[in-house]
Amino acid sequence: MFKNYINVALRNLRRQRAYSLINIVGLSVGIMACIIIVLYVQYESSYEKFYPNSENIYRVTTHYGTSDQTAKIAVTPAKVAQVSYAQIPETEKATVVFDWRVGREILTKYEDKRFIETQVFYADTSFFEVFQHTFIEGDRSTALNEPRSVVMTESTAMKYFDRSTDVVDKVINANGADYKVTGVVKDITGPTALSFDFVASTATFGAGGTGNQLKNPNWFPMNFFTYIQLRENATIETYTEKLNAVLEESFGEQLKASGTELYYETQSLTDMHFNTEIQADYPQKISMSLIYSLLAIAGFILLIACINYINLSTAKSEKRAKEVGMRKVLGAVRKQLIIQFYGETIMLTLLSVVLGVVLAELFLPSFNSIANTNLDIEYFGSSYFIPILVGFVVVVSLISGSYPAAFLSSFRPVKVLKGTHQVKGGNLFRRILVVVQFTVSVFLIVGTLIIYFQLDFIRDKEMGYDAEQVVALKLGDRTARDSYESMKGGFQGITGVENVTYSNNMISNVQSGWSAVMDEGIIPPGQTISFRGMNGDIDFAETFGFEIVAGESFVNRSNWKTEEFYLLNEAGLKAVGLTPEEAVGKNFGLNPSMMGTIVGVVKDFHLASLHQEIEPLAIFTGPQNFKNLMFVRVNMSRYESVLAQMETIWDQFNPDRPFEPAFVNESIREMYEAEQRLGNIILVFTSLAIAIGCLGLFGLASYLAEKKTKEIGIRKVLGADIGRIIFMLSKEYIRIIVISNVLAWPVAYYAMNQWLQGFAFQIDIGWYFFAIAGLATAIVAMLTVSYQSVKAALSNPIKALRYE
Repeated sequence: MFKNYINVALRNLRRQRAYSLINIVGLSVGIMACIIIVLYVQYESSYEKFYPNSENIYRVTTHYGTSDQTAKIAVTPAKVAQVSYAQIPETEKATVVFDWRVGREILTKYEDKRFIETQVFYADTSFFEVFQHTFIEGDRSTALNEPRSVVMTESTAMKYFDRSTDVVDKVINANGADYKVTGVVKDITGPTALSFDFVASTATFGAGGTGNQLKNPNWFPMNFFTYIQLRENATIETYTEKLNAVLEESFGEQLKASGTELYYETQSLTDMHFNTEIQADYPQKISMSLIYSLLAIAGFILLIACINYINLSTAKSEKRAKEVGMRKVLGAVRKQLIIQFYGETIMLTLLSVVLGVVLAELFLPSFNSIANTNLDIEYFGSSYFIPILVGFVVVVSLISGSYPAAFLSSFRPVKVLKGTHQVKGGNLFRRILVVVQFTVSVFLIVGTLIIYFQLDFIRDKEMGYDAEQVVALKLGDRTARDSYESMKGGFQGITGVENVTYSNNMISNVQSGWSAVMDEGIIPPGQTISFRGMNGDIDFAETFGFEIVAGESFVNRSNWKTEEFYLLNEAGLKAVGLTPEEAVGKNFGLNPSMMGTIVGVVKDFHLASLHQEIEPLAIFTGPQNFKNLMFVRVNMSRYESVLAQMETIWDQFNPDRPFEPAFVNESIREMYEAEQRLGNIILVFTSLAIAIGCLGLFGLASYLAEKKTKEIGIRKVLGADIGRIIFMLSKEYIRIIVISNVLAWPVAYYAMNQWLQGFAFQIDIGWYFFAIAGLATAIVAMLTVSYQSVKAALSNPIKALRYE
C-alpha cells in the first residue's frame, strides 16, 4: 500500500512539474531562511549562557532620579557588594568589576615585546568564583588577592610568553607598573559582553596610596558593575527587596533631603545583551524587539510558503477529482485518501527540508558577512538542530497538508465521474489565503521601511556638533597625558590642523555624572539636579563647532587653568529654570569644591545614543585636569600629509605607544552597529518573504489563466480586446491588494509605533510609508500576474476553443 502511495505521489509530482517546482522552491527557500534565522537568534540569545551557573547570576543596576530626570544606570557603588555579603543571606557570592575597556588602553611590555591592550577588567577576589572560567594555571580563589596581580587568557599568554603554561609569577609592565601573572584561563568559548584579555586585581587601586575604593562605606560614587550569585532556592525578588531596605534605612533621610530618588534593580546575566535602556553600560547591545521582529519574519516566511502550497493544491483539485472518484469507486475510504495526500505533502516537505539545508549551507557565508558572525550548522554536535528539522517537517506538513487532504478527499465519486462535480468554497478559501499572504507582505514592507529609515536616521542625524573632521587619540598613560601641551603645540604648527583640545569623555558617550551646586534660591532646597560633566581645554567649543546660544566660550579667559569656568547646554538651563541670558555670570559647580562661573550656553547636542534623551551637561575647564582623550580638527584636503606629520610628533613623545587616530564620527556609528546589522538582516529576509509570496502568486495566476482558456477564446471571438481580457484576469487581484492594505496598515502602524518608543529621537510614521507599501505590492502583484494574463490574452482563440 505504501509503495502505491509513493508511486502515486511521484507520478503527480512529475505530471505537475511547474507547480511542484514552485512549491519545492518556496518551501526550500522558506526553510533555509528559518534555519539561518533560528541559528542567528540562538547565537544572540546565548550571550553569557556558557557560564555553568549563568541562570543564578544577576547584575545590580541603579535607578537614579532627581527633580528633573530619571535614569537607569548599569553601575553601582562598591557598597552594594559589601551590604550583600554582610546583610543579605540570599547572597552566595558578590563581585565588583571596573571596566577599563571604555575609552582606555594599557601599554604593556615584556622583554622586547610591546602591546596596546584594551580588553581589560579590574575585579575583586570573587570574580572567578562568580564567573567560573576554566583555570589552566593558578588558583581561582586567590588569583586576584594581591595588588597588581593579573589573570590572562590562554591566547594572551601565548602572545606574551609563546606558551600558556609555566607562566605564573612572570612579570609584565603595564603603564609603567609591574604586574605579576597569577593565573591563566581558557579562552572564552561563547558570546559575551564580558570579554577580556586581562583581569587585574582591584586591590591595585589602593596600592598607590589613593585608598581602596572597595572599602568605601558610602553609597557614592557609582563606579562598578556589581554581580550577585544567589544561594540555592533564594529568589532575586527577596534579594532586591532586602538591598533596598538597607539603602532606605542607612541613606533614606539624606536622599529625601536632597530630593533624590535612588533604588536598586536587578537583571539576569543573560538578559544584559538585550537591554538598550540602561546607561553607562556595555556597547553593542541590541533591542529585543528587533529579535522578535526577525522571529516573526521567519514565521511569516513559513506561513507564506505553506499558503502557496495550499492554494496550488486546492486550485488543482479539478485535475485530481476524477482520480479521487475512481479510487473511491474501487473501494478506497476517505481515511486512505487523507493518508495519501498527507504522504505527498510529507514527501515534498522532506525534499524541501533537504534542499533548505543545502541552501542554508550555501548562503551562510554571505549571511555571516552581513551579520558579522561565524555561524555554522552542527548536524550532530547540537542537541537542537535535528529536532528543529523534524519540527519543520511536522509543522509544515500539518499546515500545508491538512486542508488539501480534507478538501480533496471529500469529493463525491458519482458527481465527479458524471462530470457534475463543482468545487464549493475552494475559491473563497483561496482568496482568503491570498489576502492573508498580501496582508503579511504589506505589514513586512511597512515595518522594514520604518526600521530602515529609523536606523538610517539615528546613524546620520545631526548630533549638534561637527565630528566629521575630528580625530581622537587616546592618552592612555601618564607619559602621554603629561606630554599633551607639548604635542598640542607641535600639532598646531602643522598646516591643516585647525584646532586641538582634550576631554575626559568621548563626546558621543558622556558618562561622568555630577550633582549641580548653584547660588541659594536657584535650586530649591531638597532638590538635586544631575548633570553630565566634560572636562575640556580652552578651545574645546571651537574644536567641535558648538553653537553658542548666549555668552561666550572659554577662549577669552586667560585664567582658565586656575579658575573654574562652565558652558551649560540648554537642557541644563531648563533643569535649573534659567534662561540663557539669566544663566551667564551665575555661580555654578559640579560639586562644592568646583564652584565657578557660567560663561556661556551651548545649543543642545547628543551626549549618548539616540535611545536616550539629551541630559543636562556642563563643560568645565579649570584646575581639574582629566585628560583621557586628545581631539584634533584637521583639514580633510590635507589629511594624509597632516596625519604623517602628527605621527612624527606623537612618536617623539610616545615612542612606545603606536599612533592610532580614530574619527569621532566612527565612534558614533559604532553605537548603532549591532542594530544596523540586524536591520540589514531584516531587510534581506523581508525581501525573501515577498519573493516567495510572488512565486506562489505566479503559480496561482498561471493556473487560473489556464482554467479560463476557453472563456478567453470565446471573448476574443466575440470581439474583446487584449486590454479588457487582461483587466478581467487581474481585477480580482486588485481587490485583494486593496483589502490587504486596509487590514495591514493599522496593525503595522500600531506595531511600529510601539517599536519606535525605544528611541528618544525617532522619525514620524508618515502616510508615505503605507503608500509605498501599497504601491509596491500592487506593482509586484500585477507584474507577477500580468505575464500569464498577457500570454493568455495573446493566445490564438481557435486553439483556446479546442482546449480541453
